Amino acid sequence: MATQQLEPMGSAHAVPSSSLPPMPTAELPSAPPLRKLIGPGIIIAAVGLGSGEYILHPYITSQVGLTFLWAAVVGLGLQFFLNTEIIRYTISTGETILTGFMRSWRGWGPLFIAMTVIPFAWPAWMTSAAEMITFPLGGGNVTAISIGGLILIGLVLTLSPIVYKTLERLEFLKIALVLFFAAFAVVALIGWEPWAALPSATIQGFGRMPQDVPTEVLVSAMVFAGGGGAVNLAISNWARDKGWGMGAHAPRIVSPITGQEEAGNTTGVQFEITEASIGTWKRWWKAVRLEQFVTFFLVTLVAVVVFSLLAYRTLGDGYGGSEDLAFIEREGIILGQAYGYWVKVLFWVIGAVSLTFANLVVVDLVGRITSNILCTSVLRDSRTWTEAKLYSTVVWAVIALGIAILAAGLDQPLVLLAIAAVLNGMVMVVYSALLVRLNRSLHPRIAISSGRQAIMLLACLAYAAFTVYTLAMWVRAW
Repeated sequence: MATQQLEPMGSAHAVPSSSLPPMPTAELPSAPPLRKLIGPGIIIAAVGLGSGEYILHPYITSQVGLTFLWAAVVGLGLQFFLNTEIIRYTISTGETILTGFMRSWRGWGPLFIAMTVIPFAWPAWMTSAAEMITFPLGGGNVTAISIGGLILIGLVLTLSPIVYKTLERLEFLKIALVLFFAAFAVVALIGWEPWAALPSATIQGFGRMPQDVPTEVLVSAMVFAGGGGAVNLAISNWARDKGWGMGAHAPRIVSPITGQEEAGNTTGVQFEITEASIGTWKRWWKAVRLEQFVTFFLVTLVAVVVFSLLAYRTLGDGYGGSEDLAFIEREGIILGQAYGYWVKVLFWVIGAVSLTFANLVVVDLVGRITSNILCTSVLRDSRTWTEAKLYSTVVWAVIALGIAILAAGLDQPLVLLAIAAVLNGMVMVVYSALLVRLNRSLHPRIAISSGRQAIMLLACLAYAAFTVYTLAMWVRAW
């Protein structure tokens, strides 16, 4: 790899290097066919397909009908632009977006570790999955099942030879199961009445926050429709491990037990700006946007709409139940009465698998973000603490913290999801602004456009407004 520095003509251009070493140059690899790029969008959708798709939007629908589904479109749309701007930096430099943030100020490192660990320490997805497992069994210890699930997640992530490949395969399986059930629901369960009611209900409710649903649940649905918070930041890590753009020059995370660590470091590599390389970059940019639109935006939106329509079909718009998963249990019972025992069990099993795999992604992203930050900053020169070893250590630390939270009695799924959503809303305000600043510093021919800057500003203001609104409602309730 050449070490020649081409500051004015490199893709990194004006990216700060005061806190980290400047980037050497290397060749930008050619973009492969779209089918070989698919992966990171599926993984990030996996979190939304556990919380927003299966729990939050269907719960809101069971309370107030279909009038809040507009929020899923808005939330997914904003996150599509967030994701692609995060990816812009990684395919241009080969380093994660958090490394880019730390180039201007190393203090962003510990702050983002805190903003990742605190919201996602709550094992909301696993407790939801555990509760659903008890439905077909007729009961069970939710805390014990949750702890067992967390330990299994830790084993999967730390024993996989190449962690990303295992994660991608499992999430592909999950998406296939969810889409299979969604297709079955469209064909056999929902009927035409909910579809007919959807357009007018969406128009009627657009821009409104229903008064009959707790504010934190509404904000959770907007934030977790697709990912939310540090989940979006982690797409940079997954894109790097997938080998997108200049990420092909970065090492992948492996198991320190079963894998062979790859040489390399956590800082990036820029490419020389020429007419040929710009043409290659444009092909990458087109391909990754298409991957995100199809696997993240469309897949998640279809699932949110279908599962919400199913809730509307079975429970109506005046369920009035408590803020827990009793509505999922009731929905399954009604499906079983109408279509048979196996439909009820399948509905619950799909939910349990979906939420377990969502928690798998959550633990992985905390491990990736934390280990990447530490290896780039305080442990940069360490010969003992490689990124793979740090990743495994953080994974088990997060699982231990989750078990401690469960042991303390915090095991209500919607409560935990609401806490995570509000904290993640705050995180999104911060990094929406930082993204614009960082991507403006790339070479002008690949930097963020003015139109996208306006959308990012809108995202920043929207997440700030929702976070402040939620906190104000909490203060008023107290």
